[in-house]
Amino acid sequence: MELIAASALSAEQKSLVSGLFSACREWEGLTLSFPSDDGDFFVLCMEGGILVSALALYQLDSHLYECTAATHPEHRRKGCFSQALELAESRFRNSDFSFVTDGHCPSAAFVLKKLNARFWYKEHMMRLELSGWIPPVHVLPPSFSVTVEDGGSFTAFVRGRKIGSCRVSPLGSGVYLYGMEILPSFRGKGFGNAFFIQVLKHLQKTAASVTLQVAGSNTAALNLYKKAGFLITETLSYYLY
Repeated sequence: MELIAASALSAEQKSLVSGLFSACREWEGLTLSFPSDDGDFFVLCMEGGILVSALALYQLDSHLYECTAATHPEHRRKGCFSQALELAESRFRNSDFSFVTDGHCPSAAFVLKKLNARFWYKEHMMRLELSGWIPPVHVLPPSFSVTVEDGGSFTAFVRGRKIGSCRVSPLGSGVYLYGMEILPSFRGKGFGNAFFIQVLKHLQKTAASVTLQVAGSNTAALNLYKKAGFLITETLSYYLY
């Protein structure tokens, strides 16, 4: 087996990785993607000119890397992933690795257990179809306003003071919403809900859907999104190693 370490992938290597993940999706319904363009470090396991396993690290902070990996179903339990992980560990000593799983891969659960990786947190993917969506009835707080800037930036104001913001980016025929934030002193007073609904009403004019992520422990945000009509489409679990 040949191990190839790189800080970036060539077009040919990206094509091989795409084929590997397609095989895993067909085998067990894997939904996670490989950060071929955004990763900071890659390990490719080749056998007879065939890519049998791939690992990518994406740096989250100075000593923490998110790890995404996959091994072809026909080449599992042969030590491919173990060798790739050992190489990555040798390059990033004294660092922690975060693994994410969508719950569709029994092999991933087996590996995490074997590594004694500990559960870190859970995150939900949520989606709202805007076609036919009826905004919840609510009363806007006094002196409340929302501005929209080119590039998908929304800002909430009260009496001219900025109290919140969020952004959106294209995602197919819809958008991905992120960075939703309200100043602490304005939370729990209806401003977050008012801001969120106004953003959705604006997006309904041009987007087919809105997708976002929320931590499983963020009960307030989770309830806000559910009340607006969002449904959980996927749950991701993160583990530390």
